[in-house]
Amino acid sequence: MLQSSSSQGRGDPVAVVDGLWKSYGGVPVLKGVDIDVQPGEIHALVGGNGAGKSTLMKAITGVVSPDAGRIEIGGREVRNLSPRAAHANAVYMVPQEPQLFPNLSVLENVTLSLGGRKVGRRRVQEVLDSLAHPIDLDARAGELSISDQQLIEIVRGILREARLLIVDEPTAALTAREVDQLFTRLRSLADGGVGIFYVSHRMSEIFALCDRVTVLRDGAMVLQARTDEVSVDDLVRAMVPDAVRHEGTVRAKAVARKGAQAALELRALTGQGFADVDLEVHPGEVLGIAGVVGTGRTELAETVFGLRPGTGSVVLDGEEYDSRSPRRSLARGLSYVPEDRHAHGVFLLGTIVDNCSSTVLDRITRGGLIRTELDHQVTDRFAKDLALQQGSRGRKVANLSGGNQQKVSLAKALAPEPKVIILDEPSRGVDVAARADLYRLVSDLAERGLAVVLISSDFEEIVELSTRVLVMRDGRVTGQLSGERITLAAVRDGAFGTIGEVA
Repeated sequence: MLQSSSSQGRGDPVAVVDGLWKSYGGVPVLKGVDIDVQPGEIHALVGGNGAGKSTLMKAITGVVSPDAGRIEIGGREVRNLSPRAAHANAVYMVPQEPQLFPNLSVLENVTLSLGGRKVGRRRVQEVLDSLAHPIDLDARAGELSISDQQLIEIVRGILREARLLIVDEPTAALTAREVDQLFTRLRSLADGGVGIFYVSHRMSEIFALCDRVTVLRDGAMVLQARTDEVSVDDLVRAMVPDAVRHEGTVRAKAVARKGAQAALELRALTGQGFADVDLEVHPGEVLGIAGVVGTGRTELAETVFGLRPGTGSVVLDGEEYDSRSPRRSLARGLSYVPEDRHAHGVFLLGTIVDNCSSTVLDRITRGGLIRTELDHQVTDRFAKDLALQQGSRGRKVANLSGGNQQKVSLAKALAPEPKVIILDEPSRGVDVAARADLYRLVSDLAERGLAVVLISSDFEEIVELSTRVLVMRDGRVTGQLSGERITLAAVRDGAFGTIGEVA
């Protein structure tokens, strides 16, 4: 465990939240929350979707105004807190979804975010080097992977000399090596006196990194303890009292239909970040594509769906598929749930209904007008299967929790009734309960006869759900696993190349 023995007793807390309340439309989302973080402490904050974690962090950073309660930063109460005031008080939040200017360079994104601080190219490079991750300072931010964008956000916080750093799901798109580097850097910052709120759904990270943990449920604090005094089961029971801990029981039971024609075939497909990929997936099969971030898995999916150009052969349901585009893919029975739900998966300013029906507008319109009853039927069809958050169909997706946003993204992809669905990091930033819902859905889709392609950096997820696994490394498929050979060790070793190619 990386915990610092000096995390307590360094004077006044970095931040104190006392009796914080917040409601939206008369519905309380924070109910008298008390929490603090000490200098040199990494304090984990966990809870299910809609538990109030994001609202609490937004209140501390001045994005939302609480209805009641008080917030102290640096030993004094701060009233009328705003993002500008939070930055002035050395508070910085690293968001789950990177917020960079896509057409500006990495260096420009960093320097423009520092509130007038004079920081030169060399200093920015030094911080990047300390994270041991090569990023071209002149590269356009929009061309970076999600993991690299996340690291740029962390660099911003470091260069602002934050005394309180809030980190929201920072490892969701990072490789195991990058996670280790991040943990080392966060512990180094804590040892220097920085207080850190660490928001994560990953239990192993909480116990490896954090000194204390607070659990929120339905807007209220239900558990707070040192991490060496509680177990994973304690946290799961506190988050979802009636949940059964997910222990590998949702493994897809369906297998490829014997003699069935492949639903999707790739032959020597080559594109940006990958080359010469051969694969086939059959109806009723969950084909896992495992590998670390940067191996070309997302680029492969986007090329198949028609978002990127590529060479080679794509065959859908026995017929060659050329001149690919998202519209043609949906029409031919191929759907894609992208890795970055905010940028590509959902319309944040649209309602739940708007999103769920957006991929089937041709089926629910007449004379150019949307037929409301059909519009709502599309949404209702998926609400139960996805355990979609209850409430008005007119609720904006931007106001949903991350897990429910991901479920809406899935509903969009399933509405056209595809024969093949590609899921790219479907559980990224999703809590334990929503993850179990998604896992059951994947298994059910395969049992119904869909061909499912599952791309994930979570090797446990790959082992959990896949009926067959392809391992990618350095842009190429290096091996295949099936049956009892699908183990965590085999997937991990194949992805990192520690035992050579997987046969």
